[in-house]
Amino acid sequence: MVWQSSDVTAVENPFEIRVFDGHVEVMQPYRLVSGQHYRLQAVSTDREVLTAQWFLAGNLGRITTGNQPTLTAVFVGEGYLMCRVNGVEQRVRLSVLPATGTIGNRGGTLKSPAGIEISLPEGALLIERHIGIEIVASPGLTPTAQQLIRVVQVSPARLVLKRPAQLTFLFGGDVFPNIKPRLYFWEPFGKQWVPLQSRVNTIQGSVTTSINHFGIYTLMVPTPVNVEHPDRLQIQNVKLSPRVFFAPDRHRLTIAYQLNAPDAMQAFVTMDIFDLRGKRVRRLLENAPHYIGPHVAQWDGLTDEGRLVRNGRYFLIIRARMGSQRTVYRKLVVVFK
Repeated sequence: MVWQSSDVTAVENPFEIRVFDGHVEVMQPYRLVSGQHYRLQAVSTDREVLTAQWFLAGNLGRITTGNQPTLTAVFVGEGYLMCRVNGVEQRVRLSVLPATGTIGNRGGTLKSPAGIEISLPEGALLIERHIGIEIVASPGLTPTAQQLIRVVQVSPARLVLKRPAQLTFLFGGDVFPNIKPRLYFWEPFGKQWVPLQSRVNTIQGSVTTSINHFGIYTLMVPTPVNVEHPDRLQIQNVKLSPRVFFAPDRHRLTIAYQLNAPDAMQAFVTMDIFDLRGKRVRRLLENAPHYIGPHVAQWDGLTDEGRLVRNGRYFLIIRARMGSQRTVYRKLVVVFK
């Protein structure tokens, strides 16, 4: 296909556009993966690599020019890759898709070329699920004086796991030599970024956190703050969003909380929903290892058997243990359908 503008000569197939993933040529139709880098070539009919100008139509990614032009696929969607050689222009249609994989109840790992990895343990899913990871635009402003690095969506966005998964962002060992970045979750009802305590591996250049739900996550460089640690393990700053859990068939309840302790050690958290008669309705976390700091969990309004709960009042019970220390936090949850 030849695309013609007022200052371009229309010539039928004077060269062909070639796209490579590493050393492997990508065949048409071009279906590229969000976060992946692709090498571009314009090749003449006698197989000579030509000097060309490259353009993208559509908000799909970015092109780096030079001796080896590179296309980085970013946002999911459809558009055109355009190439100009000696005043002649051609274009090819392309699509950018999420990195995808199918994971069942035995667990598994999905890696994205965007530098994201999610590992689900056995029992996290009851049935096979089609999982996707894609780069997305930030849904909201970052906290003051914090540098946003990368925003991704893990889908299906409304999925709440039976057992926590490990979410890892790779950032490169030499990008932040003296600063530890942190992961954040976008809380859709409150429209705000919620910090997540993470494990930073400066040698590998990675940040890992534990999550019990999918959604939008980002890596930021936070503003350093001084934290005063108590003399015992505590559960603090528990906040529900929305404060009244309405329409659970369409929304999820976000439970933000803080683990605090004298040392930056690991605690094990169990989180349950009980009705007023003391019967357990749903177990959200069971002895899940959490680092000291802020965390987020979600409830989809379902029981352990997968039924939507009735209207009424329930109790959120969070238990944490660290060595010989134990602590419990109780909070009322109101469900209104």
